[in-house]
Amino acid sequence: MLDEIIANKRKEVETLRTFHGRRNKPVLNFRESLRTKPIIAEVKKASPSLGDINTAADPVIQAKTYERLGAGAVSVLCDEKYFKGSISDLAAVAAEVKIPVLCKDFIIDEKQITNAYSAGADCVLLMASVLNKEEMLYLAKKARILGLEILFEVHTLEEIEAVLACEPKLLGVNNRNLKTLEINMGYGAHMLDILNGDYMKVAESGMKKPMDVAMMRGAGADAFLIGSGLMASDRLEELFAEMMAAACL
Repeated sequence: MLDEIIANKRKEVETLRTFHGRRNKPVLNFRESLRTKPIIAEVKKASPSLGDINTAADPVIQAKTYERLGAGAVSVLCDEKYFKGSISDLAAVAAEVKIPVLCKDFIIDEKQITNAYSAGADCVLLMASVLNKEEMLYLAKKARILGLEILFEVHTLEEIEAVLACEPKLLGVNNRNLKTLEINMGYGAHMLDILNGDYMKVAESGMKKPMDVAMMRGAGADAFLIGSGLMASDRLEELFAEMMAAACL
């Protein structure tokens, strides 16, 4: 699945147009916001593993609800084919919320970073499962020139070397194996436990209950990227409050 997604992304990038919009706000401090409000709440309509999650959701309404409930940041899916998101969704959200915004996409080209900046993103995702060390160093430099924060993502220990070369300040551990789409919370917790450095550790994927967040917190996570669990909930306010309580233990 990951190979299929990246092959499609390469085709998209070949004809990717410059985002027609002008950034009209400063880049917000992503990490600082997470220090007191450690949940990155995600706007995610669909995914390859779950199919449709909440396609009727209005990205702006969802993001403003997250902000009102106390999220430290909002993540917006920008992949259209597999996640039913877009850079336009990100721009609409960034224009309406006062908390930092993460551009969640399979970034393989600097044009995607430039578009994310123009659309109002404060942080971009760079994935070690997608990029080699040289590619990651290059794209990280481009993002930092624009003043953007970077969430570096790993799943395995073998991916750590490439990320550490970039001197990360935000390191995400994905509980999901993107090659098989399987989630292993125990493996993710082990990774969080053994990784130590001068960076904020972010737990990603699979957290649907407060006890999942508590498990990741106990393993050493400083922040939590939560998407499907919140998007699919019919008791969003209560679930968010319970997850925030677990995140702040």
